Amino acid sequence: MSTTPTISGTPRLTPGGHARITERLHDITENRLPQMRPLLVDRERDERDVAEFERLLEEADTLAVLLAQAEIIADDPTGFEGRVELGMRVHITLADGSSAWVRPVHPAEAFLDEERISMTSPLGIALLGARATHVVWVDAPDGVWACTILEVDPTVSS
Repeated sequence: MSTTPTISGTPRLTPGGHARITERLHDITENRLPQMRPLLVDRERDERDVAEFERLLEEADTLAVLLAQAEIIADDPTGFEGRVELGMRVHITLADGSSAWVRPVHPAEAFLDEERISMTSPLGIALLGARATHVVWVDAPDGVWACTILEVDPTVSS
């Protein structure tokens, strides 16, 4: 049974993930928090607004620290050895027989689009280090399933 890898050391983000997380931080600090401040001083304020304000502050702090520490993954076509690495696009077969492109990434950027998956997810764990044509076993909460890696695109620039 696989164990979830720990996230330690320098966080590694794709260029697109770094840009989108930067946009999210900017939206929180420049738009959302300023819009909420007047609601907090209202005599009949809603405590849900206070909780959301505090949640946004915490998210902004977390994102700011992540961005300050992050290394941006660069494309390295000459160093590509065929193995799936963080940020690479991978064409796979799914449990239902269909196929999809996925991109294992740092958990902080996994929510950014439909293609990105957390490197700590069962599928991310199974894919990292594998090669095209390999069959990997995904130890998911709803059961173990076989996943065939059809193609590995080493481009991480998006």
